[in-house]
Amino acid sequence: MPERASREASGSGGPSGPATESPRAEDVNHVGTVDVERAAATWREHGWVLCEGLVDRDTIDAAVADLALVFPTPEQYHADPDGERRRRLGTPPPSDEAYVWPPDGPGFRPLQHAWKRDFPFPGSGALNRLLVHPAIVELMTSALGADDVVVYQAQLTAKYTGFTNYEQPLHTDRNHSWLPARHGPPWDHVEGFLYLSDVTDGTAPTRLVSVRDSVRHDPGEPLVLPAWDPELYASERPAAGPRGSLLAYRNDVFHRAVDLTEPGGARFLLNVSYKVADRDWIGYHAWQSHANSSEWVAFVEGSTARELVLLGFPPPGHRVWDAALLDATARRYPNLDLRPWREALR
Repeated sequence: MPERASREASGSGGPSGPATESPRAEDVNHVGTVDVERAAATWREHGWVLCEGLVDRDTIDAAVADLALVFPTPEQYHADPDGERRRRLGTPPPSDEAYVWPPDGPGFRPLQHAWKRDFPFPGSGALNRLLVHPAIVELMTSALGADDVVVYQAQLTAKYTGFTNYEQPLHTDRNHSWLPARHGPPWDHVEGFLYLSDVTDGTAPTRLVSVRDSVRHDPGEPLVLPAWDPELYASERPAAGPRGSLLAYRNDVFHRAVDLTEPGGARFLLNVSYKVADRDWIGYHAWQSHANSSEWVAFVEGSTARELVLLGFPPPGHRVWDAALLDATARRYPNLDLRPWREALR
């Protein structure tokens, strides 16, 4: 498959509105699906990269069939927004936030994250398998420069036009680590959005700033409002792309969400983030509380040893294993092929 042309936005659309044109062909942050090394190099140099169509559309479409078990379809939601909200989310308690953002302009509003579901996901298991898709694993290991990587964030999210004001100020993600951002191997981690729907100018493509354009700002700043630094906002670029694309960025990258403007629009993502194993100060989700779920059992029994290691399962040869534990594991996961673990004991 030939490398796809990269694209660039001709304008940022201003500090508080979406871009009016799609990224064009010279944007270094948009790379073809097969050039993983170039994508990893772009991620290291600029802090973010959009790998267009990294996962093929047939695989995405097969997995998306299970989204209806998690979220309303765009048609369902927009046919009855209030009803879908009550049926799916109930009535949220009053906000106890110390500061309430104005309804207009950028802000961090609780409803921006109302539609979400943590791994493992219900259905056929196809959504769960996206976490360990070979193309994603290849990109993550290349970017991190290590083979011993694990998933630390896995979450489905949905957004619907008109549900709330999704616009945020530029910020870095300080909620993925106990420590301030540090870039460079072996300390990196990769935050990722896998697009489960086509992300267009009207369906809220994330805006990001190259680290080359944000050197005057400390990544530890909580946020930057438009009036504080218009030039930083002028440097942002939208990461629009077809479903199956993966947006990967570093935690020192200033970025923000914007509002959906497409009538009847929706956007569906899989947050999938990786780190090098044993970086205990980096984290987001812990899934052991779901260890008894049928979805987790099905994922385990359908996985290879390598895929399970990506979720923190101890690999063959780990000192935790002995014959008795393997026998107990076989009773817990009857359809898991434990031969690699048993052979490592010999």
